[in-house]
Amino acid sequence: MPPIDGSIPRPTSPGSASPGSASARVVAPYAHTLWDAARSTGLDESAMAAVLGRTAIGEADLPVAAYLDLLQAACAQAGPLFGWQLGQQVKPTTYGVNGILLLACPTLGEALQQVLRFESLVHDLGRSSFTAQGEQVVYGWRNDCAAHPVAGALAESVFSGILTCAQWLVGQPVGDFEITFTHRTDDATAARIAELSGARVHWGAPENRAVFPASVLAWPIPQANKALLPLLQQHADALLQARHPREAGIVAQVRQCISARLGQGAVKLADVACDLCLSTRTLQRRLLEAGVAYQALLDTTRHELARHYLASSAMPVAEVGFLLGFQDTPAFHHAFKSWEGAGPGQYRAAVHAKT
Repeated sequence: MPPIDGSIPRPTSPGSASPGSASARVVAPYAHTLWDAARSTGLDESAMAAVLGRTAIGEADLPVAAYLDLLQAACAQAGPLFGWQLGQQVKPTTYGVNGILLLACPTLGEALQQVLRFESLVHDLGRSSFTAQGEQVVYGWRNDCAAHPVAGALAESVFSGILTCAQWLVGQPVGDFEITFTHRTDDATAARIAELSGARVHWGAPENRAVFPASVLAWPIPQANKALLPLLQQHADALLQARHPREAGIVAQVRQCISARLGQGAVKLADVACDLCLSTRTLQRRLLEAGVAYQALLDTTRHELARHYLASSAMPVAEVGFLLGFQDTPAFHHAFKSWEGAGPGQYRAAVHAKT
């Protein structure tokens, strides 16, 4: 189990593809959960098929854009509580290979680590982080679809799903925790979600996150199969490398650590090395062997995320710069102009002019 001292390893799953890109998708079992939940609201199957542009969800993955369209149709049919109710219908198998891994983990803490490590095998809707703060742990989720009309319902479904799955694994309720959402909702929905979750829920916060006692991580999973766990991890690692063939190994791990640390101050090589349980010298050597410099990876990760946030969200330029770890807005302007030849405001205007 990971140590509860602030040194919990961050996930090594690669950053999510831009929601609008052709490669961004949701794995079929996860999409099936939405299809079944939408159908249970009385939404006509032919209407859902029209939204998806296909007869039904089969064994193939679903593009993120189609998943969001179906979620929007279901919310319109069922009302503002649908996102939370969707999460309540998940099972470990909803998460595909990642879900099977959960069933083999001995503790809830190790199961959560698997969720983070292989998240990109499940969906490209956003990315999770996991940190320790004294006697508490914080699970955070970066919503990469924040510009979509159902971004709030999506975030609610993710947190409801994590809670539902955790309680299913350990066979008991998880209590004494709080959830914060970046979006707002009406009073009735807010009260109902607080009742269903058993949590202290806050709205309009800076981040989507859940804060709970660190002791929860030690809770055992009764049906764990420790002997099967290494084999399942090897299989998931192979799938992960197949999905991100250009960023296998140390490069993918460093990029994910950088993404997780952005917005929390300077992202130093020594801190990333600590996240990966390596010495600074060893990490430098392994990056050199991969033909990549750390600063280049940091700049590339910031550049890609900057373009994503500017193109797909309405966040102020200053806030984008803060999320990417820049000390101030002028520093972000200078860096972005060196990447694109234009400032972030000009870039955003140009992107929107094309759509």
